[in-house]
Amino acid sequence: MTYCRRMNRLKPSRACWALTALLALLPGTNSYAAGPESLSFRATTQQGRVSTSGLIQNSSALRASMQSKLSAAPLIMTPAGQPELLSFPEFSSSVAGRFSGRAPGGDLVFYTVQPELQEYAETLVRSTRSHHVAIALMDPQTGRILAVAGKSKSVPNPLLHDAVPAASLFKVVTAAAALERASYSPLSKVYYRGGPYTLERWNYLPDPKRDRISMTLAEALGKSCNPVFGRIALKHLSAPVLQQYARSFGFNQPLRADFQLPASSATIPSSAYELSRTAAGFGKVYMTPIHAVTFMSTVANEGLIPRPHLIDEIYDSKGRQIYKGRTAVVGRAVNPRTASTLLDMMRYTTTVGTSRSEFMRSKYRSGFPVPVAAKTGTLRGTNPKGLNQWFIAAAPISNPKIAVAILVVDPANSSSKPSRMGRQLIERALKTL
Repeated sequence: MTYCRRMNRLKPSRACWALTALLALLPGTNSYAAGPESLSFRATTQQGRVSTSGLIQNSSALRASMQSKLSAAPLIMTPAGQPELLSFPEFSSSVAGRFSGRAPGGDLVFYTVQPELQEYAETLVRSTRSHHVAIALMDPQTGRILAVAGKSKSVPNPLLHDAVPAASLFKVVTAAAALERASYSPLSKVYYRGGPYTLERWNYLPDPKRDRISMTLAEALGKSCNPVFGRIALKHLSAPVLQQYARSFGFNQPLRADFQLPASSATIPSSAYELSRTAAGFGKVYMTPIHAVTFMSTVANEGLIPRPHLIDEIYDSKGRQIYKGRTAVVGRAVNPRTASTLLDMMRYTTTVGTSRSEFMRSKYRSGFPVPVAAKTGTLRGTNPKGLNQWFIAAAPISNPKIAVAILVVDPANSSSKPSRMGRQLIERALKTL
């Protein structure tokens, strides 16, 4: 058995290193940005340092057999001369303990995905009884995608599906606009009437005489209080302002990933009723799970939108590094102070809000081991059909190392709830990274 999903627990076999050496002999015709490094095709085994040169001989049959064990990397060159993946790789083959694939021209492609986190994410997906699940993990400072897993009965790739309502995740956009354009603070009180999740024609308009219930902006974000965000939009924002902030957070524009990623969309209506509902998360706003984890990373990255990428390195047939994935920024959503304030406000989700039951469990005594900023969203959709439940988070708040996004449609049991899966994933990621 060569390296596989449990590669970090296995010793490298001679066949695995023979495969590695054979890759150095494959023809490579692609042209990428040149890099300074070279790939060493030597391995340490229990017997010590072993050269692979004696393993490959001149057998064309062996060469063909070894080539077939490395999954194809669906790589093309863009007009700008950059490598781009036509679809998500399978993450089913590896070289030297790293997920990898063979490009059409024979070049060796290494991915950013971390094997242990990928295996755990896939385990969580398999354990759910939902018909549609998507999980994405990202390094919020670099945009490196650390794990992606999903399943769906209705769409080819749930990670790239752009027809899922963003639901209450959009409250983060409204909160950002309130902080920067309306001089709100986390402790600013907003008055409303009706229940915290009720936002209908009878209670959407502000009325000082009847609005007797109040909630601070931070608490409203954590508890996902719909009328609070409806009030903010009508009293202090406008459709153009909300449209501007939606675009600032990556809606209605490409994120320039190194794989083909549909753009998330946000339609901001001008009518008072629809504007209030859109600001609260009921509007025609749709996003991919990859955008959702990038969205969370933006808040965790001092307001800068990191460019999502899966390609870590590319080596040619001679073992020379010909491409190295680089950290890039798509744009700035909010200023650093606003991003920091949003992170602090989003901690309310895990301490007093919609994910409190998972992060304030008795097993943690005084709370989860590290502060976690998060947001949930719930809204019924039609593609896929069912109740969409979101969970996005970043941890630790002081220096975020991980951002996660989880979407589950119609969770069938408690273990399938995105908040629980998110907590488990964060625990594993903080131990692994």
